[in-house]
Amino acid sequence: MSKLKERRREITVMDQTQAQKELADLQRKLFDLRLQKQRGEVKNNRLFAQTRVDIARLKFHLGELLHADLMAAELEIAGAEEAAATEEEATQAKSSAQATPAESAEDDAESAEAEAADEADEDESDEADEDESDGEDEES
Repeated sequence: MSKLKERRREITVMDQTQAQKELADLQRKLFDLRLQKQRGEVKNNRLFAQTRVDIARLKFHLGELLHADLMAAELEIAGAEEAAATEEEATQAKSSAQATPAESAEDDAESAEAEAADEADEDESDEADEDESDGEDEES
């Protein structure tokens, strides 16, 4: 196996804390390389590119880990909301099943009375509107 494949495998098996520590180490290494270049001590210029590529790989891996954590959290929240909705439906079903026929009849009667009262109010307001319009026609 090549060194490149081996390095990629090492990075993909890291957890978030290991990857962050490795990232800090590589950033420090790149800083030290720049200092050595200024002093003329660098013998292998390829180390700059290799270090930058490793930093990019680690940042990408950290992004994947963060995304996976966020998706897991969203799934957990969605599951909790779904469970709460299911529980609420079950509670409503139990309460409606436990209602006695007398209570159901009372509820039906109350809703019918409320509808009748609403219709009566609408009829009165319609009559009042008609009376006002008749009065305006006579004045003209």
